[in-house]
Amino acid sequence: MLHKLDLDVLAGQFTKENASHGHDKLKKYSVSSFSNHPYSLYKVEANDSSVSVETIFAERDYWLKQLSIRGGILFRGFNLGNIAAVEQFANHFMTSVFRENTEHTPLVGSTFVQQPVGYASNSFLLWHNENTFNQRWPTKAIFACHTAAKVGGETPVADSREIYQQLDKQVREEFERKGVRYCRRYQAENGIGLGWKTIFNTSSKRVIESICLREGMQYRWSSDDSLITLADRPAVYQVRETGDMCWINQAQHWHFSCLAPELQHTLQKLCSHADEYPRNCYFADGSPIPDSYMAHILDVYRQHQFAFQWQAGDLLLLDNRLKAHARNPYQGERQLLVCFGDMASFAPE
Repeated sequence: MLHKLDLDVLAGQFTKENASHGHDKLKKYSVSSFSNHPYSLYKVEANDSSVSVETIFAERDYWLKQLSIRGGILFRGFNLGNIAAVEQFANHFMTSVFRENTEHTPLVGSTFVQQPVGYASNSFLLWHNENTFNQRWPTKAIFACHTAAKVGGETPVADSREIYQQLDKQVREEFERKGVRYCRRYQAENGIGLGWKTIFNTSSKRVIESICLREGMQYRWSSDDSLITLADRPAVYQVRETGDMCWINQAQHWHFSCLAPELQHTLQKLCSHADEYPRNCYFADGSPIPDSYMAHILDVYRQHQFAFQWQAGDLLLLDNRLKAHARNPYQGERQLLVCFGDMASFAPE
């Protein structure tokens, strides 16, 4: 069930944390919560167009604390839907930015602000914590709205702590015990998915092999020049600062049963064996993940997602450990800017 919450209901209501934050700050922006749920996003809205985002930057430590609790903050009314604003915001709220993210297309004029992955506008993009199929992945994510879709196009979020808590114990414990094996088949050039030359940003197989070894991936080359990689990753993650357990894997993004029926049919016609699918996943011991498990996981996400209508100039700051994000189908033009940073790693310390 999608909870599309009316933010205006809570506009002007202040939390206890903010009430003690300083009366002069309250005159410049209002703070509200999407709901009374402890993991609900905050909305911080400028009281008028003259309020500068520098007001937010001056309170950086406070907002980072709120981010670590809520998992996400929506900033509205600060005109942040452009490359320069996103770069400035990232440089204030991230210690380091992720410049090597080849899963997204860079925007002209920036070295780290990108556009979201191209995905059919009439389809729902499933929930995921960004890049957690990789050994290195970002702990912070920024989504900024340049142009809001006329219909749809929301970015639903789901709290990874709540998903972990709400999953059936048997399902959760098997994933925790076994982990997830992500299987990916890349053609040399872009076609069915991005090609290995794009993803690895090189045409040198020797360089790619060294990257695979460094990033904890098994690899092999097929006779048609395709690259096949296997990556075993944890299904859950414990936040060091709080001890919170988070459901952070991307099984629902990779498992064949989670694809739209028409796409399943197309791939079955194109591929003679499941090993030829562009993506798939198993438990890390090689055993199959039951379709019934994946159906349950999708149902839990559906029941515990939140969404809001984008407005031009909005910026959503997420803790990528605590919040998974998705994308609703949409009509009309839609342009978001994204960037990621403050990398974590699954590699043994």
